[in-house]
Amino acid sequence: MRVRATGLGKTERVAGIKRLEPVENGYIVMEMHSTEPIKWRIRIALTGTDLRRLLKLVFKPAIALALLRILFQGVNNKPAPEF
Repeated sequence: MRVRATGLGKTERVAGIKRLEPVENGYIVMEMHSTEPIKWRIRIALTGTDLRRLLKLVFKPAIALALLRILFQGVNNKPAPEF
């Protein structure tokens, strides 16, 4: 996965999801590790509202088709376009 943040300028990070697990108080924690250009551990606490919003977005026809294409396309190591 390619990650960018406004605070990092045009720097692109390469990261992968390492863990997804429920925790107390109704959160699901997603942990990601970036590998390039530096190693970071990134944790995200998702709420029910976040997950509902994510599901709504995933089931939009254009996004669903893109997800299916990506799932069956194989490995893609090319740099991401500007995003």
